[in-house]
Amino acid sequence: MAEPLDTHLLRVLYLVLQERSVSRAAARLNQSQPAVSAALKKLRDILGDPLFIKDKQRMVPTERALQLEPSVRIVLGEIDGLLAPAAEIGRAHV
Repeated sequence: MAEPLDTHLLRVLYLVLQERSVSRAAARLNQSQPAVSAALKKLRDILGDPLFIKDKQRMVPTERALQLEPSVRIVLGEIDGLLAPAAEIGRAHV
């Protein structure tokens, strides 16, 4: 059985795919660049793929990262949808 995957790691992957920059992804996540780099390292270890190759100032996704992008987008959308009603209910009772 596979080890459970922290959904935060999927957000990191998705934002680095969008931004093509660890620093910009870190800013969007309100995290430090080293924290996002550490999350990417963990993902690389889990998936057995480098996911991104640095090319000058840009992170170029590997084929595996590009294949994962649509599924990651769907999964994160589903998670956000599941959490949205709970957040709305929580605000209604405050």
